[in-house]
Amino acid sequence: MKRLDVIPKPNKVEFLGGEVDPSELEITYIEDKSLADEAYVLTVVKSGIELRYGSPSGKFYGEQTLAQLGESCPRVRIEDRPAYKYRGFMLDTVRHIFTVEQTKKIIDAAAEVKMNRLHWHLTDDQGFRLTLDSHPEITGKASVRPDSTFGSLDEHGEYGGCFTKDELREIVDYCAERFITVIPEFDVPGHCSALLHACPQLSCSGGEVEVKTHQGIFEDILCAGKDETLQVVFDILSEIIDIFPSEYIHIGGDEAPKKHWQSCPDCQRRIKENSLKNEEELQGWFTNQIVEFLASKGRKAIVWNESLNSGIVDGSVTVQMWMDKKKRSYAFADKGGKVISSDFFHYYCDYPYAMTPLIKTYNYEPAPKKLKKPENIIGVETPIWTEFINNFDRLCELFFPRLAAVAETGWTDRENKSAADFMRRFRIYAPHLERLGIKPAPPQEWNPSPIARIRGTFSFTHNMVMKKGEK
Repeated sequence: MKRLDVIPKPNKVEFLGGEVDPSELEITYIEDKSLADEAYVLTVVKSGIELRYGSPSGKFYGEQTLAQLGESCPRVRIEDRPAYKYRGFMLDTVRHIFTVEQTKKIIDAAAEVKMNRLHWHLTDDQGFRLTLDSHPEITGKASVRPDSTFGSLDEHGEYGGCFTKDELREIVDYCAERFITVIPEFDVPGHCSALLHACPQLSCSGGEVEVKTHQGIFEDILCAGKDETLQVVFDILSEIIDIFPSEYIHIGGDEAPKKHWQSCPDCQRRIKENSLKNEEELQGWFTNQIVEFLASKGRKAIVWNESLNSGIVDGSVTVQMWMDKKKRSYAFADKGGKVISSDFFHYYCDYPYAMTPLIKTYNYEPAPKKLKKPENIIGVETPIWTEFINNFDRLCELFFPRLAAVAETGWTDRENKSAADFMRRFRIYAPHLERLGIKPAPPQEWNPSPIARIRGTFSFTHNMVMKKGEK
């Protein structure tokens, strides 16, 4: 037998002949500083198992590979290291909340396939999931919405909640034990309806803003012309920094309509005082104030790719590319900027397999060949937004196996990948996920036929735009 049933697929495998049962062998661990961070060398022979590693994370990843070898595997020598240093998944717990224990199950599964970043989306128009000491009114008012109508997913009654600081730290520590860094997202200046509900003085008009009950892009955004806005943002970030030790903090920057800024005296004064050309540059200025604040605290910013639209955003940011028709993210990479690939059409797991089949996710290449500096695509991330996901089983069904497919792209070199072989291996791996309490999508759903894709896409789109009371 000359194959391994491991996800992600190791990059260099030498079969030594014969088979062994790893569970019956003693393991020798050897720290080897000549190995790169996260790299390991695993040798499984009749006389025993040797695991060489250059860092604690390399040891951990070698153990994940060993755990998947099964009771009978080839005698083998594996030399392995990741293709990308950033291998992430994003969980939206604003639109629908998932418990600490449920989140831990996803973390366990992600760690087993060598993911190393959890991007935790904690604030948006439909809620604010952080507990704040500096502004308790935000915790009290912004964390609850009166109703939930996400297309055909119509949930009556008040919905809300937030994570305590102890719960947030519990997830941070749980991830750290599995070599996953938690990157919190506080999305500004757009997607702030919930925050503005608690602090209406931070809007351009100062008028009442409701916590949103449905999906969409909303005109209620933070006023960039008021000094108080930045002070509250800095207060919130200071508390985030105290909880999350990550080098990077995600500050959003996507989908921020500028309609109110155009007629706002404070915003227009800010534009004039700073010799800015327009409202896009005002967002660039606003972002740069936050980048500077984070730098003063020893942190760096990640932003969604719309933050590049101003042309003046600080070059130290890392850009998360999700939908970039003008390819500004790639231009940013070619100029030396760092980019994370989260392409909407391939990596967004909240859409059904009819719209994003498994093979489409697996075969996506995050660094196009035309890039002059492909090394500046530092990694991959698969997001899952939860407007239309209100239970854990549905979350798992949509996330798996696509999360594992992105994990393999993040770890395995392009020339070593095979979609057909990945699907074979995932069928073997799936029962293990079920024992963890995660139910992946069944194989018959992974790659629908063309007709099934059309029907599934129509059905999802129809349900997404359906209004309350419609059938």
